[in-house]
Amino acid sequence: MPLDTLQARGGTLALYERYGALLTEHQREVIDLYLRSDWSLSEIAAHQGTSRAAVHDIVRRSTRVLQKYEKRLGLLAETARRRRAIGALERELNGLRRRIASLEGGA
Repeated sequence: MPLDTLQARGGTLALYERYGALLTEHQREVIDLYLRSDWSLSEIAAHQGTSRAAVHDIVRRSTRVLQKYEKRLGLLAETARRRRAIGALERELNGLRRRIASLEGGA
């Protein structure tokens, strides 16, 4: 997943927030600086005393690991499914309330 778009970064951040605890401490630190603190790869590399390429590799591998967790566990997909179901139920409930109100008003 390329992290060069806002939508891709947001998706990766959601994965990190859900599955980040399953990463190593080093992976969490790098991903946290990259996604939450919006540090560049060069800034993270300088902070950690390593190369930009090494940081890029950690970001890429960590992102793939997070995606694999989601593919196996599906927690984000399940949360989205539940939100859609709740939204549909809320719309249905509002419709029923409107029908009740119209029936009560006509009585």
